[in-house]
Amino acid sequence: MTETKAQLDADRQTILSQIQTLKQSDLLNVLNCAYIAQRFFGKSGSWFSQKLNNHLKNGQPAQFTQEELKTLSNALYTLSIEIAELADEIG
Repeated sequence: MTETKAQLDADRQTILSQIQTLKQSDLLNVLNCAYIAQRFFGKSGSWFSQKLNNHLKNGQPAQFTQEELKTLSNALYTLSIEIAELADEIG
């Protein structure tokens, strides 16, 4: 079943809202965005920051593509598992 353009736009808005929540949370004070950019995207920290903060690039706001959003989601899940395993080892 293919999603309609309206549904894709709604999904993108939901994801962008979640990114805004992430930016406002203390989580970004703990996570190293440059590390995430390099490890999961093979890109620089500035690339990640531009996308996260919608900085203008060629006159347009830089945004994560759908594929990049999926990669970011998977990266956060991966890091959460790694942190949980470390916590279990310590505890």
